[in-house]
Amino acid sequence: MQKHHHPPEIDRIRAVTLGVNDLERSLDFYTQKWGLLLVQRTKEGVWLRATGVDHHVLVLEKAQTPGLISITWGVSDQASLASLYERLMRAGVPTEQAPRRLGSPGGGWGFAFHDPEGRVHKVVSDREDHALESRDSTQPVKLAHVVVNTQDVEGMTQFLENTLGFQLSDSTLKMRFFRCNANHHSLALADFGCVSLNHIAFEMASWNDLMFGVGRMKLAGHAIEWGVGRHGPGDNVFSYFLDPDGQVVEYTAEVQQITNPHHVPGTPEQWARPPERMDQWGHAPLPSERIKKAMSGQQPTTV
Repeated sequence: MQKHHHPPEIDRIRAVTLGVNDLERSLDFYTQKWGLLLVQRTKEGVWLRATGVDHHVLVLEKAQTPGLISITWGVSDQASLASLYERLMRAGVPTEQAPRRLGSPGGGWGFAFHDPEGRVHKVVSDREDHALESRDSTQPVKLAHVVVNTQDVEGMTQFLENTLGFQLSDSTLKMRFFRCNANHHSLALADFGCVSLNHIAFEMASWNDLMFGVGRMKLAGHAIEWGVGRHGPGDNVFSYFLDPDGQVVEYTAEVQQITNPHHVPGTPEQWARPPERMDQWGHAPLPSERIKKAMSGQQPTTV
């Protein structure tokens, strides 16, 4: 099928909303250990920021079943917001209300839509920003990307490319990586035959800061479930952990920047590797059984 790339109004990933079993336990994990900062608390949940400009990068809400509630994307202005909304309406994409002023923390204007597999995506413009924090460089700077598990790789690929205007950066046997700006990927699809969260990644200022973050997590009693290593696609340094609900979180750094308009995506054949070599360096041990279960959509029983 021919690809029809629209100019992507979406130009960044801004936040993720997660459902958690125990709000206090998760708040403690993400602030005291993971390194995010509490911005606001309401009856609905808690809003957490990184050290970068985004008003928040993570929202935690109490839920019976932990998991991804929504992904929030950013556009540059209200005209881009209206343009995207109109295109989604023409394409028959289910939307929740027209663009409107938002009353939630961070404000701005926005609307929400559902992708073909039912995930909720929010799009915002004119959101309040923070001054950069200079407190501690070992804290995350921003949300880097989200990886979701899919039952319909081809359908989701067509939606991301033809409807949202994302571009494919690389494909492996199990994954496809999509970008909406120079970052190698802001969203990736993992072919695990279910619709669930695979993991969310937070960007650190450098690989050295990532190592300090990893050290902080280990000293707090949280095992590295996979890493430290350097991925193939994206070329990023990684280290993965489990949050209190068994949801997978990643520290990442040095994500590849794609500025060449003629970038040719890598193929599964090009990215093939022996199973014992899980990263470019050949340093990372195999992922833990717990994280393999959690990434594939099967929540681990204990964390």
